[in-house]
Amino acid sequence: MKSIYFLLLLSLNSIANTTDKEIAANVKPNNTIEVFCNEPAPKSNYIAGLKIINNASQKHGKLIYIVSDIYTAKKVSFFNKKGKEVFTTSTIGSPIYLSKFKKGTYTIKIVEDGKTEIKALSIN
Repeated sequence: MKSIYFLLLLSLNSIANTTDKEIAANVKPNNTIEVFCNEPAPKSNYIAGLKIINNASQKHGKLIYIVSDIYTAKKVSFFNKKGKEVFTTSTIGSPIYLSKFKKGTYTIKIVEDGKTEIKALSIN
């Protein structure tokens, strides 16, 4: 009996010392205890399902589509090797025509719904 009181006191002491998280315990039918924290999941700053789709046609030349899991506006900015912004646009599934871009490597900054991703694009 003393050992049960000791374990109970030890458990209450450890729960009382947890100040930064709220802990909930759930006793299962097979006498196991499940403990989980009630705090929000960390937010990711990545755009879910982001894809840059390359396409080329004889009529329009080189173009890309920027798509993701969410069908919403994306602000797309192109930067040259020196870090200077050379082009910016907003798109919702529309193509971005690359025929007026010089050959080289560009850094693309994509902003969607408060989330930002940086990608590299090489134009040959």
